[in-house]
Amino acid sequence: MKNEVILGILWTGYGLIHSVLASEDVKKTFSTKYYRLIYNLIAIVLLLPILYFQLTAESKRLMENSIFNQLLGGIMMSSGIYMMYISIKGYASREFLGIDFDKKEEPFTLKTDGLSTFIRHPLYTGTLLLFWGLFGFFATETFLTTAFFITIYVRIGIYFEEKKLVSVYGKQYEDYQKNVPMLIPRI
Repeated sequence: MKNEVILGILWTGYGLIHSVLASEDVKKTFSTKYYRLIYNLIAIVLLLPILYFQLTAESKRLMENSIFNQLLGGIMMSSGIYMMYISIKGYASREFLGIDFDKKEEPFTLKTDGLSTFIRHPLYTGTLLLFWGLFGFFATETFLTTAFFITIYVRIGIYFEEKKLVSVYGKQYEDYQKNVPMLIPRI
């Protein structure tokens, strides 16, 4: 259980740093065309030791290792990765990664096509599918801890992101919120 507590603290710290660096105040303070690239590099550098700890820490298995768990976990992971890929591809990928240095500053438009037709936050849904799929596949306490903390972080992040989107797009985004579910598509 000690490793899961450490992992929870690491994910909490990562979430806090990631959120602070993404805040509008920090963006304004370090307004540079390299901000997004630096932000992404810091996020990756901070993520690597957490993932290393995750993969090397001893952890108790919570479920039997079955073909069903591994198949379901694999489908969830693959779906999550694919959804994340499609989501990032739907944005200007070079801009998202922070490597579009020649881009002129243009006003953002609300993106409601592609996966965003069905859910407002496809990148977050893909992230959740990936991490819960990892838990299903490996079924250990550390993977459950990671999936739990990522879920909390995503949910808190969505709260603040949606406040920002309402302030930027106003009624247009409020109407979008009313008509399109947040994370799980309607059937």
